[in-house]
Amino acid sequence: MAVERSVGWRFSGARTVSVLFGVYAVFWAQFWPVRSINFGGIDEWMILSLATRGVVDIPYANRPLGLLFSLPVALFPAQLLNASLLLHAHYLVAAGLLTSLLVLHLLPGRPELAFLAGVFAACWAPSDLMRLDPVYSAAYSGATAGVALVILLLARAGHSIGGVAIAAGLAFVITRVHEAPLPVLLLAPLLLWGLGRRLPRGSVVAYSCATGLAALVAALPLLQGRAPAWYQSQVLGLYLDPVGLAGRLALQFRLHLEPLVTLHLGVPQPTTILAMGLLVAGLVVLRSDADPSASPPDRRRLAAFVAAGLLGTAAAYSSFILAAKLPGSLRTEFIAAPWLGLALAAAIVLLAELAPRAGRLAVLAGLGALVAGVGASRTAALQATWDAIGRYPRQAAALSQITARAPGLAPGTLVVVVGADDIWIGSYALHHGLQLVYGRHVAGCMLNPREPLFYECQLGPDGLRLVPWRVLQQAWHEPARLYRFQDIVVLRVASAHRIMLLDSWPGELGAIPPGARYEPAARLVAASPPPTRRGFPGF
Repeated sequence: MAVERSVGWRFSGARTVSVLFGVYAVFWAQFWPVRSINFGGIDEWMILSLATRGVVDIPYANRPLGLLFSLPVALFPAQLLNASLLLHAHYLVAAGLLTSLLVLHLLPGRPELAFLAGVFAACWAPSDLMRLDPVYSAAYSGATAGVALVILLLARAGHSIGGVAIAAGLAFVITRVHEAPLPVLLLAPLLLWGLGRRLPRGSVVAYSCATGLAALVAALPLLQGRAPAWYQSQVLGLYLDPVGLAGRLALQFRLHLEPLVTLHLGVPQPTTILAMGLLVAGLVVLRSDADPSASPPDRRRLAAFVAAGLLGTAAAYSSFILAAKLPGSLRTEFIAAPWLGLALAAAIVLLAELAPRAGRLAVLAGLGALVAGVGASRTAALQATWDAIGRYPRQAAALSQITARAPGLAPGTLVVVVGADDIWIGSYALHHGLQLVYGRHVAGCMLNPREPLFYECQLGPDGLRLVPWRVLQQAWHEPARLYRFQDIVVLRVASAHRIMLLDSWPGELGAIPPGARYEPAARLVAASPPPTRRGFPGF
């Protein structure tokens, strides 16, 4: 008996490795065209700048750990963008791998279900353009992987108080990174019950107390109208119309599932063919290794998996549909992907169980390959969209020209850029971009930017005062500072985004007070630390 148990354990371990390797391979088959320079141009420079300084707090959004999942990029200061892409990609695939492990734990005899669920969890977000912005979206992909880990820990914890405590603690941390996973985390015991894993009452109570506290901590600043919830209250807003919420929920499901119906595959891409081929190969291997004596899964159990997956998907959407400013498919398919992936996989396996035994593999392979192929095709199409709309080329070219005009800047220099509204959204993006390439001894600002957020540039008789929002000054170690006219370098964006360093103070900024001096040449010093490229392509 001991020998049989040992052999069985090794076989189960090899099967698990096969499932996880297959999920990883299919993910990279569809994700490898994604580029590290997919920038919306709003928050990316700020995120990189803060992460390299070890700052994680997003105080205006009540997210004290908001950049926690971006911190690892600081370990690779010379390759920030490549590190960001690899980090984000591995968060995405980790969510798929953890989903596979959850299914293997609940239904150990059906690795094909675990394989399909893991692939879909990692790959099926066909309409979410932001999924391809690695720097911005690390918080979402990291939180998605974190939620999947919480669910797995709970499923395995049973009566273990320590296991439940770890899961509850991780859930609390995730909600301080971002509040969007809260509904899924709150419903985790119910979702596991739907998947056939009933938690002990004490475990449910302990876990629910922790997640209830997390919900209270996240909601109080919003309910009290306090500054830490400025982003949620002023930018997103709150939408509570019941009929409207039902319509919004239906819209999210349509956006997430419609590509399976429309099948806009276009000309087959190498990524599409490779993803489909790897998925079919994985199913063939797993089915060939299946134990012929294993009983098929109860169809009611598979139907329960579909129902639990759809409920988890709806919970994942709920944080977004409650916002008055509905983002459509942007950012909404991350946290929902593992649950919708689980529902799709269970539905496909259920359909295969209804087919004659000889045709079951064909049903699994055909429908699974369809999802994988459409997902890969959609990823390629979304990357083509980023190639057309991404702001990185303009912003990197601007930084490159600035450093070419001013290879070295004295400590305490303020760079003012005039006419850059179609390059930089606001002073905060310019400011943090300059600090990334020059260091913190240089600051940047735009007067009257299109989006006057986070940093204000106030022109007065003594010079320019750069004033971060009060809520940022302590969290980001950014005090307000006055720059005298002789501390300033002004650059102008001319035609074709050509940047010129101005030798005289521009008239549109007003006249310099008597006695004040504008001396940009004095700020150009070879002794200052040289700017760094930090692995920025095209810089």
